[in-house]
Amino acid sequence: MIIDCHGHYTTAPKALQVYRDAQIAGLKNQTTAQTKGIVAISDDEIRESLENAQLKLQRERGTDVTIFSPRASAMAHHIGDATTSLYWSQHCNDLIARVCALYPRNFVGVCQLPQSPGVPPENSAGELERCVNELGFIGCNLNPDPSGGHWTAPPLTDRWWYRLYEKIVDLDVPAMVHVSASCNPNFHATGAHYINADTTAFMQFLTADLFKDFPTLRFIIPHGGGAVP
Repeated sequence: MIIDCHGHYTTAPKALQVYRDAQIAGLKNQTTAQTKGIVAISDDEIRESLENAQLKLQRERGTDVTIFSPRASAMAHHIGDATTSLYWSQHCNDLIARVCALYPRNFVGVCQLPQSPGVPPENSAGELERCVNELGFIGCNLNPDPSGGHWTAPPLTDRWWYRLYEKIVDLDVPAMVHVSASCNPNFHATGAHYINADTTAFMQFLTADLFKDFPTLRFIIPHGGGAVP
């Protein structure tokens, strides 16, 4: 069996982005409380978004299954607050769950975490647990830089992350280290920010004792592991 361990739903139906655009626009109105709202997408729209994209590529390239998660660049944890991120993550994860239910032989779910700058990582544990225990997901994407290119969070080896790691270990799932969009003009999102982040995380792990504290903690560092020689 050939498994693609790193796939994102880059072709999600337009209604998902329409929801996100409205959510962001609503942040400008400070007098209105945030609501989760709904994303109306039919099963046929999901099928249409995949048949000539990911499923076509699976057939052409001979892969059997894709470990599938929401579009990484759209996580944008730097936008809004923890509530904004939670609602956005829940909708994105629920859509991935529907993809996996429609194509159980082709896709397995990995979740987006509702991270937010300055918010303790353990606040994401509830959504991770929901996705693993209720939706059948097998991992998560962990953003080491929720600030979107400004790197205001402590290193991944800092104890600030430990309570989330405890949940990840308890659930026995791996975390893929994956930043999102960059709002820092110095860093092109995929051409610089992604590779820089992978390198940064790799070196953090090499120069600290994190795995002495968590010997069963598992990470995936994508994009070739960054620029570490």
